[in-house]
Amino acid sequence: MTIGKKIRLIESRVIEATQETQDTWTLHFQTEDRNYLPGQFLSIDPKQFPELSELVAYLEAKKGKREVVRAYSMASAPHESTVSITIKPERFSPEHDDYPPLLSPFLASAAIKGRLVRFLGYTGPYTLPLDLPEHTDEVLHLAAGSGIVPNFSLLKDQLIQNRHPEVRHTLVYVNKTEEDTIFRTQIELLAHQYPDRFRYVPVLTREQKAGVFYGRPTLDLIRSLMNDPNRVLVYACGSEVSKWHRKKAEISGISPTPRFIESISHMMKEIGIDRKRFKFESYG
Repeated sequence: MTIGKKIRLIESRVIEATQETQDTWTLHFQTEDRNYLPGQFLSIDPKQFPELSELVAYLEAKKGKREVVRAYSMASAPHESTVSITIKPERFSPEHDDYPPLLSPFLASAAIKGRLVRFLGYTGPYTLPLDLPEHTDEVLHLAAGSGIVPNFSLLKDQLIQNRHPEVRHTLVYVNKTEEDTIFRTQIELLAHQYPDRFRYVPVLTREQKAGVFYGRPTLDLIRSLMNDPNRVLVYACGSEVSKWHRKKAEISGISPTPRFIESISHMMKEIGIDRKRFKFESYG
């Protein structure tokens, strides 16, 4: 596949909006321009929507700067017929948010179905090497919550398209409860269809289920899923300590509680994973 490097403006219609969990939606865009790599993202400008014009004006006045585009990882893989993004809307919390969220609550609903949307595509470094077997024979995917989205794209491309069949993939996916697990049915189906190439390790932090790891991922669990720490590639996506938490920590002098990415990064250091073999994306 030849991937265009230039980011371009694409106009596409939302032909379907699928509710994945209670608070998560996938939007499916109909476009012939699917020239991207699995794991990449697209960007949407909130100012294109008339319904948001007053909120945009308010936020720009309060912040003293222009509202920027928002980036969303693609859940789709290039072989699929639509370009799809999965959105878990941000929620306003007066305890640590200065402003209400702008775009994600608007997009994450069935109301957007049928709309023409302009987005910038495609970019992002959260991609597997094209010569993957030259680097490893095992990839460990670590995801929490909506951090599954780019990893789901990577897994579908590798497994369904039968890319690099000598490379085995393991997914550790952390959620509060089973009902919070985005793409649960699809992931379980992949594990059933490709048992020699894909191992799925669900982790729940607030619900105990038979055969499911309970609690937060431990160093021993992560280490046990690696055949060779010197050869494994690790891809992690999940929450990270936000700017607000860092600012609060500076004022209080109390370090913020590590979130998913900080915890996983610490484990990688403990295990001795080369930084060049550990790639991560995060959200605040």
